Amino acid sequence: MRNLPHLSYLEAFEAAARHLSFTRAAEELNCTQAAISQRVRALEHFFSRPLFHRRSNGLELTDVGMAYLPGIADALDRAETATQGMLGAAAQTSLTVSAPLSFVILWLSRHLGQFSALHPQMELRVNSTIWTDPNVELADLSILLMDVSQREPEAIRLGQERLMLLCDPETAKQAQNRPRADWLNAHRLIYVEGRMQLLDRWAKTENIDVAPTSAAIKADNAATALDIAASAGGITTTLSSYAASYLKSGRLVAPFGVGEILPVALHVVPNSKRKRSRSAALFIQWLSGEIPFDRQI
Repeated sequence: MRNLPHLSYLEAFEAAARHLSFTRAAEELNCTQAAISQRVRALEHFFSRPLFHRRSNGLELTDVGMAYLPGIADALDRAETATQGMLGAAAQTSLTVSAPLSFVILWLSRHLGQFSALHPQMELRVNSTIWTDPNVELADLSILLMDVSQREPEAIRLGQERLMLLCDPETAKQAQNRPRADWLNAHRLIYVEGRMQLLDRWAKTENIDVAPTSAAIKADNAATALDIAASAGGITTTLSSYAASYLKSGRLVAPFGVGEILPVALHVVPNSKRKRSRSAALFIQWLSGEIPFDRQI
């Protein structure tokens, strides 16, 4: 006979650990917040050790809880998969990912084949967004650029981003060893509109007054700005993860190397209104491995 706690206790613990919230776990499992709290306490009584720290601003897993979670999550995923198989559910699973257009074009499209090769039976749907996503509730996972100090509790950070100034090779030939205002202002400047003006941030860091001799070009996404710079010539700034493919191909260069670490980074955010599927867990695991925290250009 197996020495196991009740299945409902394990489900309550796993959902609360994912959301770090008894309330959200209750919404997912269609029960009351009190029921989730009682089931978790029963599981803690089973171990005679706490699984969560109850903070005023939410839950935090204890060391015991962190050690217990991976095995329980995997066991529940396996049980769900086996059950779906017995019920005749489609063997081919699906996953919907919402991500910024630039991330999709400049990074995801270049790496997604690796994930598909690992999981050939998984159907993937990719929704591209610019600034906001009107259909975010349809996605299992969302990729978002977020302030690292103010990210949502369930957001999983993907590496770190550096500020990169890029230009076409011909423009780079006219650059000197260090950034100069006359070089910057003599060439076409290409801005990416959004919450953070990276070109102005770069210029401020380098103590350069931006006063271009010709009108700037403004794009609503980084992918467009980078392609304009590569095709028509010019200077732009972007995230280091977006710059990688252009630097590798040589279509754009970084005349002054890598810049400062930015206070924002890409994050993957599970849909809090859905139970995290095994497909989502596999994608998050793969994505975190492909964009490691210590990634450098």
